Amino acid sequence: MSEPKISVPRWRDLLQLLYVKMDFVSGKELGEELHVDPRTIRNDIKALHDILASSKNEITSVRGVGYKLVVEDETALRNLLLVDTSERSNLHITPMLAEDRTDYIIRYLLLKNEYVKLDDIADELYVSKSTINAGIPEVKRKLAEFDLKLSKKAGYGVKILGTELHVRFCFSHYLLTKSRSLLISEAEQGFFKEVDLEGIQRIVAKTVSKYEIHMTDIALKNLIIHIAIAICRIRDDCYVAADELLNIEFNMQELRASQTMIREIEAQEEVVFPETELSYLLLHISAKHIATDYDDYREFMLVNKMLEQIQKRYGYALLGDQALVSNLILHLKPAINRIKFQMNIQNPYLPNLKQNHPLAFELGLTAKDVLEEELGTKVNEAEAGYLAIHLLYAMDKAQESVKKRVLIVCASGLGTSQLLQSKVRKAFAEELEIIGVYSFHEYESRPIACDFVIATVPLRHQRHPYVQVSPFLMKADMRAIEAMLGNSPLFQVESVFSESLFVISEKGWDKERVLRTLAGLLEKQGCVGEDYLPSIFERELVVPTFLGNGLATPHPIQADVARTAIAVCICETSVLWNEEDYAQVVFMLAVKNKEQSQLTDTYELISDIVENPKVMRQLKAIRDFDGFMEILKSLGQNAR
Repeated sequence: MSEPKISVPRWRDLLQLLYVKMDFVSGKELGEELHVDPRTIRNDIKALHDILASSKNEITSVRGVGYKLVVEDETALRNLLLVDTSERSNLHITPMLAEDRTDYIIRYLLLKNEYVKLDDIADELYVSKSTINAGIPEVKRKLAEFDLKLSKKAGYGVKILGTELHVRFCFSHYLLTKSRSLLISEAEQGFFKEVDLEGIQRIVAKTVSKYEIHMTDIALKNLIIHIAIAICRIRDDCYVAADELLNIEFNMQELRASQTMIREIEAQEEVVFPETELSYLLLHISAKHIATDYDDYREFMLVNKMLEQIQKRYGYALLGDQALVSNLILHLKPAINRIKFQMNIQNPYLPNLKQNHPLAFELGLTAKDVLEEELGTKVNEAEAGYLAIHLLYAMDKAQESVKKRVLIVCASGLGTSQLLQSKVRKAFAEELEIIGVYSFHEYESRPIACDFVIATVPLRHQRHPYVQVSPFLMKADMRAIEAMLGNSPLFQVESVFSESLFVISEKGWDKERVLRTLAGLLEKQGCVGEDYLPSIFERELVVPTFLGNGLATPHPIQADVARTAIAVCICETSVLWNEEDYAQVVFMLAVKNKEQSQLTDTYELISDIVENPKVMRQLKAIRDFDGFMEILKSLGQNAR
């Protein structure tokens, strides 16, 4: 069944009016707003009743008073009101949803650049002053992320205060659209009405090409927007102070590019850039320039310390991967400026990394810890995510490099050889590289190098170790191949889950109660020591361990673990895990130090669970350990 849609634009306008008022509005008033008579309003309301019928939302009416929208399902209302979700990013559309109001207020105050009365903001948003007052704490919280404050002055209103550099970073975050388009959007062009964005784009593209400044297309667009912000602020006599831009790290190539851009932009826009604004542009170019070589010993030492700490915590020996070392050094060249000046950077890959590659993300967080300690400043999780991508690539390469090279020998024809090849490749994709499929006689007559042979018949001349299997690759055959690989048995969920480490929460449990309960179970079973719980809390302060889909996986930064185990809490009611996400299934991980195979298997299991909505629905509903284990075992069977 398709979702209900609003086919008449006026109905949408009517619904929006009722939403922003959130009180009774007379038919006459609505008619005046929409330029129709009250009878038309009555007919529109009747039509909207049918559209809203599938949700818990409704329009109530009281004779002589008017109409009121009662909202029970804001998501359903959002889907009705927004023709295109990109509208929520439009700079000039008054927000229809309460959750967007905070961002709009910040944008409004940044644009005004002066004290604004709360009454004026309320009028702008078509809400009461008390509604604005209720949202001010959230405005303050978001501004604090940029080291900005909301100043209140009696009789004048409120204004955003802070250094010019932080104001501009806040501008870039809240004034730009969330579109990933590489082209300048209409909304962005609409905001910068007095700036020739296309002209700036031509200047920037020509200059970076001339001076061989390599940057991504997205970085190029961001640079154009930052230049436009600088032009607007300079025209308002707002300048970056010299002491805000001390110790920028740059090379001569980047300096010459900045000087050239400024000369041409000054001529085009008829604006004068003071010396400090050269430094501002230089900061953005150096922070976006993708280095192609390096000669800085500092970055080399930073990467070494990062990889040493990863090996110490997780057992992954990556120092010998020269390509990884080189890539991380080149990544750090521009990243250090971003980190030093706390430049806001977006990482669209973060949700995917956390859900599908949680182990790589943990390694990225370890690298982040080293950077924070060595640079003496905070590093955001977006940077950790980019480091994780480099590490994930190295981990994948390391896995590929240790694959066993095998031959398949099948004497019963093309069909069975293809079937066996397909089944082996599917079952052992991570462990085996099939280098050829041969008949019995071809194998006997050709000298071929490999690690071992998988054959459907006995081999007379045993030039290589071999294992005999059925073309249908039964479970016994798979165990025989596992034995040939010398691997430990396949990961068994029974080895890490137990009834003594399984609990159903009571109503009212919060995050801390869940963490303390699960850590207590692990300690009682002798899996962990006293240092475990404090390290759990420390890890949550770095980045909350919510992966998505209702699953959280708390674990320590570093703690002594005697035995690998996972404690589980199925929450009777959802538990707020961070500022906006709720967890209902909690896996507390205790992985024995440096047990790399256990670590990899554990995170692979978690990744399989979190990306399977059906399994997550089943886990949220389960209330006994046996049922819980049945779900996990079925997941493992399906994976095979």
